[in-house]
Amino acid sequence: ALQDGGGIRGLSELMILGEIMERIKAENGLEEAPRPCEYFDIIGGTSTGGLVAIMLGRLGMSVQEAIAAYVRFARTVFSRKKWFFQDGTFKASVLERAIKEIVGRHTGDTEARMKTDYPNTRCKAFVCAMPGANLAAPRIFRSYDVKENNSYNCKIWEAARATSAAPTFFKSIEVGEEDGVKERFVDAGSGCNNPVRQVLNEAHLVYGKERQVACIVSIGTGHPNVIGLQKPDAFQKILPTALIKVLQGIATDCEKVSEEFEKEYADGNGNAKVYFRFNVQQGLQNVSLAEWDKLAEVKTHTVKYTGETQVGSNISRLRQLLTAGEVIQRIAATGEIVNTLGLV
Repeated sequence: ALQDGGGIRGLSELMILGEIMERIKAENGLEEAPRPCEYFDIIGGTSTGGLVAIMLGRLGMSVQEAIAAYVRFARTVFSRKKWFFQDGTFKASVLERAIKEIVGRHTGDTEARMKTDYPNTRCKAFVCAMPGANLAAPRIFRSYDVKENNSYNCKIWEAARATSAAPTFFKSIEVGEEDGVKERFVDAGSGCNNPVRQVLNEAHLVYGKERQVACIVSIGTGHPNVIGLQKPDAFQKILPTALIKVLQGIATDCEKVSEEFEKEYADGNGNAKVYFRFNVQQGLQNVSLAEWDKLAEVKTHTVKYTGETQVGSNISRLRQLLTAGEVIQRIAATGEIVNTLGLV
């Protein structure tokens, strides 16, 4: 699964995922909705989607736990702006404390590392961040090891900060070995706001290209017109003019990637549908990335979206696909299927 970036609109992707989990609960007669980590093998994301991927994949939170944590997070982080001459619109120190609170509550250690002590854990999580010195390729911070281009095992809060360091909102962060070279990172939304291909690449790295990918779920944070980035302050240090232009194309690129994937994995010639994209189309256009006081508005339009006939039909098809694989999933060692979730 993968999630797109989108500031406070990240609540929308959590609600969509919550509806999917609720349908699995109803169909299977469960007492409570299952956790996404019980159904997805890889969860990855960028920016807000990266934070959500960490909560659901690395910390193993339920959707409701993640929503509660996310609402607290948004109100804390986006309620206080900095002086106009300071780097970034909001305080990075407040962002770090909010992330550490979430990590500490669910691991007992605010300094816990991305890579889990239980490498055989089914659900694997990653986030994308962009090295400030090279905006052409995102860097992946993982909760697991891979055979090539392994990532630095940073602290969970560092990975969350790196993927959340949206230019104009928060200053960048340096990540690296304590006594070694550290790199400066910014939010990968500047070049990887829809990390669906990264999710598929990670699935191939972990399980091999010969393994069947049963489903690819991509969840966004609103229609392209929604994206509304504040212009950089006069003294913003980390935003070159070229990057500002890149940011202006994020929303369009996000949907372009989705359309390309839709064509690539179209359900034709009798093949089962593999790729699912969920993204609120209307209603969030006037909600900017940091308007935490509009969370209720985000909820209203997301509920309307999931109630639409075609959307509901796609959610039902996805639910059937996820639950149909349970028989195979019980034979864990065979690993015959891979379910991926991406958060933009």
